[in-house]
Amino acid sequence: MTGCPSRTPSRRPRKDLSLPYTPPLGRQLRKLQLSDFVLTESLYQPGSIIPAHSHKAPTLVLGLAGESTETLANLTHEVKKGSLIIRPAEERHSDHNGSRPVRLLNIEVTLALKCPCSDFSRVFAQPTYLSGGLLPALAQRIYQESKIKDSAARIVIEGLMLELLGNASRSFFAPPVRAPEWLKSARDLCHARFAESLTLMEIAKAVGAHPTHLARSFKKHYGTTVGEYIRRLRLDWAATQLATTEDSIAEIAAAAGFYDQSHFTHTLKKHLGVSPLEFRTSK
Repeated sequence: MTGCPSRTPSRRPRKDLSLPYTPPLGRQLRKLQLSDFVLTESLYQPGSIIPAHSHKAPTLVLGLAGESTETLANLTHEVKKGSLIIRPAEERHSDHNGSRPVRLLNIEVTLALKCPCSDFSRVFAQPTYLSGGLLPALAQRIYQESKIKDSAARIVIEGLMLELLGNASRSFFAPPVRAPEWLKSARDLCHARFAESLTLMEIAKAVGAHPTHLARSFKKHYGTTVGEYIRRLRLDWAATQLATTEDSIAEIAAAAGFYDQSHFTHTLKKHLGVSPLEFRTSK
């Protein structure tokens, strides 16, 4: 930094505030360098503020612990455990961390820099914030896999990353097909009563459709079966409860509509790659 001209040798030079500011990146806990991706787990102090800055490569950011507010493309998002932000390269953003330590997994997608015209590059055409669903679940599996120290971990992570980017490309850019109103009502019913023991027959009767037609139409428009959709709603809700409440795992399992804690544990581990206790207490 350069100082302002001064004729008094004893006076300290003033800082030139016009110089570029490099924000603190937090304390790096772990870093894994792959051929097309760089995974960095970092810890940020409570109440710290990271001024506006950008990253050279497109980046995925998975919330692991704590909460922060990110300002990105003139919008603010609450970054918390289980949320996922997809940022384009050189996208300026700032962060204000909450009252607890914030831990994040940053994944730099250097593949997009090597192959700027690849199909995956369009995933980073604009910022995207996700608080639940398949993509954050895949990111969570990538994080868990990054902690495994064996020779297969790298190729598993690369496979999961390509799966995540492929699903993002498909979901973000699939040709829009307008779902009929009765089918939207069926989906809304799933959201409203996901914890109940709904049957396909009950849903079909409620919206005035034949069960077979409902099943086929739901799969066509939403890319999954009715049963899988309801299970995902339950798991997303349960994951949020694990991250934000002190309720017991058994209580959350029952409230989410699972038969028992064992069934919930098995299903969540299959969905996220970790048990409910591991998800809640992951450090």
